[in-house]
Amino acid sequence: MKVNFTGRHMELTEPLKQFTKERLDKMATYLDDIIDVHVTLSVEKHRHEAEITLKTRASAFVASATTDDMYGSITQAVDKLEAQAHKHQDKRTTRPHDSAKAGAVEE
Repeated sequence: MKVNFTGRHMELTEPLKQFTKERLDKMATYLDDIIDVHVTLSVEKHRHEAEITLKTRASAFVASATTDDMYGSITQAVDKLEAQAHKHQDKRTTRPHDSAKAGAVEE
């Protein structure tokens, strides 16, 4: 998984990058085909915003969070991504196949 970082109005530190990578590594258990991740961290006055875009072969997931703490923003954004991934996984496993509907003939 390739992770790209962008910092707006702030200096990206190695601990922030490492924390984000550790949190995103847990996403690999839900989504095995992660291609690219783009993390944008920005600071405006007292608002710390984290926006994460995660691309897979089938779809893309986007989440953002704003708090007073950058680590909290990253945690909330990753939690939102995990919820989206769980929902996507549930849809894939519980949705009936279209081919089964097409094969059924009513008499």
